[in-house]
Amino acid sequence: MLFLHGYGSNGADLLEIGRMWQPNLKDTVFLSPNAIEPSEINPFSDSYQWFGLSDFNPFNIRAGLDMARPHLNRFIKQSLAEYRLLPSDLIIVGFSQGTMMALEMLFSISKLGGIIGYSGAFYPPAKAKPLSPPPVLLIHGTADVVVPYSAMQVAQTQLRQLDVNVMTKTCTGLGHSIDESGLMAGLDFITYQQQNQPIAL
Repeated sequence: MLFLHGYGSNGADLLEIGRMWQPNLKDTVFLSPNAIEPSEINPFSDSYQWFGLSDFNPFNIRAGLDMARPHLNRFIKQSLAEYRLLPSDLIIVGFSQGTMMALEMLFSISKLGGIIGYSGAFYPPAKAKPLSPPPVLLIHGTADVVVPYSAMQVAQTQLRQLDVNVMTKTCTGLGHSIDESGLMAGLDFITYQQQNQPIAL
């Protein structure tokens, strides 16, 4: 399980999810690296970013994803080699900017085990096709004022146009966060993927 934290956070932030899931995922390694750059909003603290995010201009975000993608791709391949695992053994869980990065791996690594994206958005590269994409679960709160709920609906449409099996979970009244219902939906998704059974959320 690879966790990708959000903008201005750090790897330790999402490991608490791993601790909550671990009793149900006994033979799972949980990795949660810091992003590749110090945070531009607080560079002297223990906070990081996958790329600068001064605005939500799609052109700038696309450039940031293109810059960060090789770094994350390399980390994933090194981690899989270290633990002697296949991409199909790996599920990526992202939050906010980490969700953008997780979905970017659809175009870099073939036959991943699955992707879960909390409170994120999707900025597909032009003229690119996913590489044997895994099922994707997107989870978003209706009261999110950082990344609007509509971003999940747009991502769902775009992913389906790319023939990705995408499911969604709406968390009514939730802001830019993860609640218990979202955690349970994520755990159910992982369990189904590990058992190679049809997804039924």
